[in-house]
Amino acid sequence: MVNLSPKAMRFTVEALEFRILAYTQQLESSDLQEDEASDLTNDLMFLESLLQDFKTALQMPMAQVF
Repeated sequence: MVNLSPKAMRFTVEALEFRILAYTQQLESSDLQEDEASDLTNDLMFLESLLQDFKTALQMPMAQVF
């Protein structure tokens, strides 16, 4: 398991949200083959799961380092 700083996690959340939006727009606006749409949907669901995990981790209290 990789330990990321809160700043790194927030950056990752932003990147995931950007990629999720791009995938969603691609699914809505493209004439995709069934296999392509299925792969894109699977990737989208995986990214949404990762996003939720990062958001949950960011809500947990972190130890203060002085």
